[in-house]
Amino acid sequence: MNVKRSHEGRSVWERVTSVSPEEQAAQDRARRRTGVLMGVLLGLAYGGVSQFINPIALPGIQLHQPPAGAAGNMLLSSLMGGVFGVLTCFPTSAAMGILLGGIAALAGIFSYMIVRLGGLGLDSALIGSVILSAPMAWLTLPVIALLRWATERQVSGQRNGEPLLVRARAPVALFLIMAFLASFELLPAEARDTLRRTDALIRQGLQATSATQLPAPLAGPNMTAFPAGRMAAYTLEWTQYDLDRFMKLRPPSNFDQHTAVIARFKHGTLLVCLYPTPRQDPNCANYDQMPAKAPERGDDA
Repeated sequence: MNVKRSHEGRSVWERVTSVSPEEQAAQDRARRRTGVLMGVLLGLAYGGVSQFINPIALPGIQLHQPPAGAAGNMLLSSLMGGVFGVLTCFPTSAAMGILLGGIAALAGIFSYMIVRLGGLGLDSALIGSVILSAPMAWLTLPVIALLRWATERQVSGQRNGEPLLVRARAPVALFLIMAFLASFELLPAEARDTLRRTDALIRQGLQATSATQLPAPLAGPNMTAFPAGRMAAYTLEWTQYDLDRFMKLRPPSNFDQHTAVIARFKHGTLLVCLYPTPRQDPNCANYDQMPAKAPERGDDA
């Protein structure tokens, strides 16, 4: 026979921790709302720093920032943060929320890497995304756990009447952590220097009034056209991956030092300048479309 225990017969722990269904529902709603806001805040911190740190470090240079440009990527990062926030904070169980947030982070990182590596071809993009996504997703778990903790801390603090400045400590700390993590998106010094050199090279070429005035790298044997003598908008991207796409530009030495800068002109032309070493002049070629893989032996295209 089941006998309902009286209030006096319950333990101190049960009396302190138990809440009515109505109170639990209100706490759940508050936690979920706060989780969304916290997630958006963290996404904004990461997106803002990661997308603008390189443009700030390279003033005057328009960088290629897929898939939506700096401002668009920052907005996408904020939206993804909101999704992570609601998934992490929706379940009553903190462990289940962290698990859902981790799964969402893995899916989001995988999708992002597919977009970032899409120019390498589908096979290479899939392999690279699988290799990079898993460890990056693991690294997000502590941040997701902190997000859940900070959200519950906000809800309980508001319920207990804590001052706003006291409750703001956790969100500010998480914002700074995300901004710090995003700062690792800053390109290395050699990459920034290579981008500056390529930008100066292109500007010099655009100012030329004839082919004879083009700088030597833009008049090489692999250059068939260059928009000299006119203002042409373009973006630049530095890369050190899958350079075999540009095999005809790669000298047979210093393979570990090779990097490339890809210029995408608004009218559709691609210019690739491959640097054998950071200090050497580049070997440049223009393409109508990005090669998806290394050309076959004897293929000059």
